[in-house]
Amino acid sequence: MKIGISLVILVCLMAITGLGVVYAEVIYTKAGEEIQAKIDERDGDIIWYESSGGEIVEYTGIDIAEVEKVLNDDGSVSDYSPER
Repeated sequence: MKIGISLVILVCLMAITGLGVVYAEVIYTKAGEEIQAKIDERDGDIIWYESSGGEIVEYTGIDIAEVEKVLNDDGSVSDYSPER
């Protein structure tokens, strides 16, 4: 029972302080932007990902042509080259 209460308190504190989900991947764009994200899927030339701006989780797509690289949490780099 104490674990359940502790978990509820932790989630409430995270919501109050704005600490949301920490995403494992970083998308580096050719424009120099770094996006902390969880990549969900690739659909043609679009990478669909989740990112968080505090309490709000956004589901967004980015054109592969705009992506420099994707760095995974294990340090590897994912290849999202445009399909030909």
